[in-house]
Parts: sequence; C-alpha cells; structure tokens
Amino acid sequence: MSIQRTCDNLLEIRDLSIDFNTDEGPVRAVDNVSLNIRPGEVMGLVGESGSGKSVTAKTIMRLNPSNAIIQPSSSIQLRHQEQDINVLKLRGKEMRLVRGDAVSMIFQEPMASFAPAIRISDQIIQTMQIHLGISKEEARKAGVELFERVGILQPEKRFDQYVFELSGGMRQRAMIAMALSTKPKLLIADEPTTALDVTIQAQVLELMLELREQFGMGMLFITHDLGVISKIADRITVMKKGKVVEAGTTERVLFSPEHDYTKRLLDALPNLDNLPEAPPKEPKSLVSIKDLSVTYKLAGSARKQESFTAVKNISLELPKGQIIGLVGESGSGKTSLGKALLGAAPISSGTVHYNRKKHPVDFGTDKAVNRKKLAKTAQLVFQDPYSSLNPRMTVRDIIAEPLEAMKLTKNRDETDKKVIAIAKRCHIDVAHLRRFPHAFSGGQRQRISIARALVCKPKFIVADESVAALDVSIQAEILALLKELREELGITILFISHDLSVIANLCDWVCVMKHGELIEQGNVRDIFLDPQETYTQQLIASIPLLEKKSNTDIKQKTKPLAQTQDQRNHVWEAG
Repeated sequence: MSIQRTCDNLLEIRDLSIDFNTDEGPVRAVDNVSLNIRPGEVMGLVGESGSGKSVTAKTIMRLNPSNAIIQPSSSIQLRHQEQDINVLKLRGKEMRLVRGDAVSMIFQEPMASFAPAIRISDQIIQTMQIHLGISKEEARKAGVELFERVGILQPEKRFDQYVFELSGGMRQRAMIAMALSTKPKLLIADEPTTALDVTIQAQVLELMLELREQFGMGMLFITHDLGVISKIADRITVMKKGKVVEAGTTERVLFSPEHDYTKRLLDALPNLDNLPEAPPKEPKSLVSIKDLSVTYKLAGSARKQESFTAVKNISLELPKGQIIGLVGESGSGKTSLGKALLGAAPISSGTVHYNRKKHPVDFGTDKAVNRKKLAKTAQLVFQDPYSSLNPRMTVRDIIAEPLEAMKLTKNRDETDKKVIAIAKRCHIDVAHLRRFPHAFSGGQRQRISIARALVCKPKFIVADESVAALDVSIQAEILALLKELREELGITILFISHDLSVIANLCDWVCVMKHGELIEQGNVRDIFLDPQETYTQQLIASIPLLEKKSNTDIKQKTKPLAQTQDQRNHVWEAG
C-alpha cells in the first residue's frame, strides 16, 4: 500500500516495518504499514491486542525499546513548522524538541508514565514552561483548568498530589490533561478512555473534538472500543498481526466492512438488544456485607488526622454462583469496596462474612483477617496489570505463585500442568510462559493477571476492571470464560466495571454506587430498562453504542462545550 505525498498530510507513515529481537529470534511486530493523517483529522487505529497498534504509535515518538529494529525501507514524515521532518532520522535533542511541541501522546498505562516521586503539578508545569514559554503561574492556572475540563473533582487539590494518590480513572484523566497541555499539532491517544467511566469518557471525547476544531489538531486514536471509534474518528485503519487489513471512512468500515477480521471484531461487540432474563433468586449468600465503611487517612495529615470515607455504610448480599456487577463513576468507591471484601482496605466500621461450610471467614473492625484462609476462598484481578505483575518473574512463576504459596500442588510437574491448563483457558500462548511481563501488551498482561487469580479455583473473585484493557474479541472470550467458571465451579464474582454494556451482557445483578453510597440495585433487565435513579439513567444514556455520525454532527456536538469554555476567559487558550 503506497501513499502519494501531499502538502495536506500532517503525518505520513510509509512502508513501516519493525522487528523485535527476542530469545526465540526476530519477531515481526509491524509489517509494511502505511497511513496518513491530515490536520484536524481523527484516524482511528483498531485491532486486537498484539496487532502492532501501540508499536506503530510509539515509533512516531521514537519510544520503542532498544531491541526494536526499524527496517531501512520505513519512512515517517511529520509536518512541523512548515517543514517535512523525517522522524526516523532525528536523534537525541532533535527528537526531544518534537515530542510535546509537535507530537504528544496519551499512554495506555498512566501509572508508568508519571514520575512517582514528583508531584503531578511539577511535571505538568515544567512541560508547559518548556514548550509554551509561559510563566510558572500561568502554567499552574492552565494546568488546574485542564484538570477541571477532563472531569477531575477538586482540581486544585488533585493537581498537587502524587500519581499513586489518584484512582485509576483519575490517573488517566491526569495523563490526558498533561498530553493536551502543550497544544500539540498531532495527538497520539493510546487507549485514552479505557479506564474512564462512560460519563467522563463522553466528556473527554467532547474535549478532544473541541480541541481538534480550535487548533486543527490531528489525532491518531488507538482503541479496542468500536463504539468510541464511531463517535470520534473520521477514518479507520484496522490492523491484524502487524499488518493493515482494512482502511477507509468510519461509516464504510463499521457499517460495510470488507475483511472477515473486521466483521469478527464487530460481531464480538456487546450490545443492549438482548438482555438476559432475571435469574432465579439464590437463597444463600456466599458473602454478606453489613454496615460496611472504608476510611482512608490522607497522606501528610498526621497532625490534623484528616481522613476520607470512600465507602459509606453499605449492606449487601452476594448470592452463591452469581455474577454481581458493581458500577459507578471513577472515585465512587467501587474499588475500595472490592478491596475491603478481601481485607485489603481499612474497614472503619461494619463486617464481612464468608459463608463457607468448612472455612467460614468473618472480619471487620473487631477481628483480624485470617489471610491464608481467605486467600483460598477469594482472589482479586487487579485493574492495572502493569503494576500488579512482578517484573522480575516469568509468566509461569507469576501464575504458579498462588499454588506454591498455599501448597495446593505436590511438586513442580503438578504445578506446571495446572499453570499450562489455566494459561490455555485464558488464551495465553504456552510458549510465552518463559517471558517476562514487559514483553506483553496491556491486554496480554491482563490475561496473565486473570490466570493468576483463577489458578487456585477460588469460590469468590473480585474482578476490578478486569477486561478494560482487552480488545473486544478477547474481551468476549474472557467474559465467556468467567461464565463457564461460574457454571462449572459455582463461583461467585463481584465484577467491577465502568463499561455498562459489558455489565449488561455478563451480570445477573447490578449495584450502582455514587460518592461511596449504594444508591440502586436490581437485576440487569430492571436496571437497564427501567432505572429509578437519575444518576443511573445518566450512566446508561452515556453508553457509547455503535452508531453512524457524520462530520457535521461531530462539529455541532462540540459547539456547546466550546462556548462554555470561551466564557471562562481561561489562561490555557491564551498560552
């Protein structure tokens, strides 16, 4: 596929091929990829985990690891300051001037993108001073306003915090704010809304489209969420195993796909058309939660004893063998509640009871948790697989760790058999068990995390955004796996997610949280077809379903937000 160079192109990738040197020999990650982006255009890049999307994007920024070998036939031309720059020939300081000024990137994993020992405000202010030439005071005002515009509550306070003090969704919003702070001509967004709830996701997409209109900013928008792509992209490029298999306008690719792979991606999309019937009421509960509150002592507040209550007086029954969905915006207390059920969050009041015949477990403020007994009953699938997987352990050892720690196998051979079996069920290539986590994409790392939680066959699993990083086809397979385990083992699952379309297709029961409180619960059909609370109605109305959107519709959608921001007379726009 060859592209004719035109002066209209902001970015032009031609015949890009990249190999990675591995212990098994060279592996072709990107194979003869070509695409172009014009100023003000949004190019959607979709494909399964490991298809080469992120590798292609990072190459534009020259951020691939040292074992990445770019083939000589490759070319990346970037239009910057009225000149065409060959990005692949830039070195050192030259490339650093392009990053942030001409091109900025929203990374898939914000925890790994911020310096953990430096306040977020210092990192953003320094970046804006370097690239925009504004004062520290102006940069601070602009940064705080960006925090507000991406939906971060108490932006003044959050701006001065460290990245580890923010929830997963807030980290992602902070990462988006930092990427937008320099007003780049090209924004590379790698799964920018994966960790965001549907209402904030809609707000961030609207902000990006507004900036596209204001500054003529081009975007390479990478995602596995085809519903999001239908709302934001002008054109779509589909990748599979490092190659471009289909490209065209958004409407043509999504509603008249030509390649079988594109059709399979669309077929795997969850939908709200056929909601499951309400299951029979299970009389027995595996987990009983009574008057549970979770309170955190704020960092640096030893003298004042300041605290924050994330979960407020919740009582809830989790029936045996059912999948219970827990939804709500980022910061609503979902993750804190899930961790409290595993003894991993500070319970300030209330109790949790696991109703098991052989090993009942009770804990709360009055009793320490028997963690060994609890670990055999309950496991957690973390939201962020990057930080939850030990980088010094192989995938085999990571999955085997629970078996060996709880002495559930007699020898290494038995352990290996169980590891291989669960790896296959979670669609992890057995040949990759000797590799380390850094060698995998975000979606592949999430499958490793799921396999580790499932290998000891627990009775209860807290799955915290466990499929957020997965593309739609692998997501469908993992959801099917969870359903199978529920049927085969009678496992109970608390499924925490901001993706309501996934909740609708997986869960039997839905609980809605807001500001730490449980405001509504019911079976799937009742919640999605007849929600009683205004907040629940807003969440469901914000679900990004696949739909046709013309460019005119997109431009019109951005105007109300643009007018609101103009009235604020903000420093950021003047910078």
